[in-house]
Amino acid sequence: MTILLSDKIEIKNFNYSQIESDTLLKKNSEEFINSPKNEQDAFKCLFVGQREYVTVTHNDPLIDIIGSDDATTCHIILLVDESNYNCSLCHLDGSDTHGGLNQMVESLKALRTNTDDSSEFSVFLVGGFEDSNNSSQELTNQIFDALLNRSEIFNLKLCINTKLNSIKLNNVNFPMIYGLGYEIKNKKVFMCNKFLDKGPDFLARSARHFSTNGNMNIYDPVECKLIIRPFSYKVYDYIPQCIDLPENVLLKYFSTSPEQEPAHFSANLREVFKFMCKHPKPLKTYFINNEPFIYVKKDDGSWNKI
Repeated sequence: MTILLSDKIEIKNFNYSQIESDTLLKKNSEEFINSPKNEQDAFKCLFVGQREYVTVTHNDPLIDIIGSDDATTCHIILLVDESNYNCSLCHLDGSDTHGGLNQMVESLKALRTNTDDSSEFSVFLVGGFEDSNNSSQELTNQIFDALLNRSEIFNLKLCINTKLNSIKLNNVNFPMIYGLGYEIKNKKVFMCNKFLDKGPDFLARSARHFSTNGNMNIYDPVECKLIIRPFSYKVYDYIPQCIDLPENVLLKYFSTSPEQEPAHFSANLREVFKFMCKHPKPLKTYFINNEPFIYVKKDDGSWNKI
């Protein structure tokens, strides 16, 4: 229904000029961009991969930080319920954007008590750049359309996306920001272009990109457990051959932004392909008995499988 800027001006559709002229948004953006580029360790951290989202309560005893990285044309969105400060974060790549955002909002509303009667959410959005295929702008438009189609009020607190996240290096556009973290207890967003620990089963979670569309919830905010639910995928004939392809070929065919990908993109992709070849039928060889993998965070930052 409504997206509001800091001065309570309503946005009817996505408009760069409105966002750039908002004094508080501009101030927040400058502070965020000029903040230290942190590397986040595993301690009390919950990492969110591409096409994943997590919803976490403000007083989660095991998690202090949520976040994601490696967003080029992708966008990272954080929603904070202003009635109780519970939060939800998603790494969107254009796969069922409307459905993913609806799931985030509904998961936050499900955590409300009778006293939490506000229908307002803070929105923090980063990612994308002025790419030649216009993929980033299409995703930006999808996100704002999805929010505007809902009945709640969304207060835009940070918006550094696409045009606002572009910088030219040697006459080529690059994103300034690749990642975002959020300190749940301190209610603070920060730039984080590298999370050192991606959590358990990350190769399997990455292989899910080759299965179905949509964004997967990987955390139970009530039980405080990381849950990887079973899924399948098809190992196409070309997948084994891709393992030995040179980096430039992998980037050309498997990235929406070959020049802007982090240095580890191709190496990670090869490992995912190896995993898929090792488990061509994951419901039989990986997710034994079609059971989910469930983890809890330990005091040392590692995940304990239960």
